[in-house]
Amino acid sequence: MKNQKALTRSKRYTAFTLAETLIVIAIIGIIASIVTPMLFGTTSDAELKAAWKKSYSDLSQVTQLLVVDNGGTLAGAFPGDLAGSEDLKNAFASKLNIIKDCSGTSTYGGSGNGVSADGCWHAGVDWFYLNGTSISNQYQGGLILNNGSLIRFNVDKSNCSSPVGDYTRCGYINVDVNGFKKPNTVGKDIFYMNLTLNSLIPHGARGINDPSTTCIESSTASTNTGSGCSAKYLYE
Repeated sequence: MKNQKALTRSKRYTAFTLAETLIVIAIIGIIASIVTPMLFGTTSDAELKAAWKKSYSDLSQVTQLLVVDNGGTLAGAFPGDLAGSEDLKNAFASKLNIIKDCSGTSTYGGSGNGVSADGCWHAGVDWFYLNGTSISNQYQGGLILNNGSLIRFNVDKSNCSSPVGDYTRCGYINVDVNGFKKPNTVGKDIFYMNLTLNSLIPHGARGINDPSTTCIESSTASTNTGSGCSAKYLYE
């Protein structure tokens, strides 16, 4: 009997009190509130960068297929300068798994209302440069892929003679790697590529959109569009 009473006292003296338990829970809650956003923010950034690298690889492969299909060059493959944008979109659509196809306006060779109006790209004030400035509606053609990413297409010069950096381009392609999910910001989940005679070149490479001035976190400078992040994150 004495041993049982001693055991009972021992259990009572070694157990946590309610007050002690509440203090421990409060401390855990404080630590979690500090650490969790940091962990999720880092993971999100890493996932977006990984998605961009995958998207760039996939689109580069399609570009190479189109180069082969057109005799080794994209010059003249999408005639009509701006009006060739619809043909460019259709060419990529034929080699990608898509769930939606949006035609551009007549200016871009299409018969639709453009990607923003027809639901393949963000509407004005719903997407932003890295400096926080909102961007207007877009009227080219575009696609939504089966992985949820958004793409829009623009031809400048169908002979690929439009000068940029230390080379010339046919046009450019934009991709939002996580679709309509936020942040919808250039340099975060939206990235830029130039289409040349025979390849894709990310903005921020070869003399266009220097990352040192166009890819700066938390800068509101007018030059900080986020465009240069496209190359910066590919080559990190």
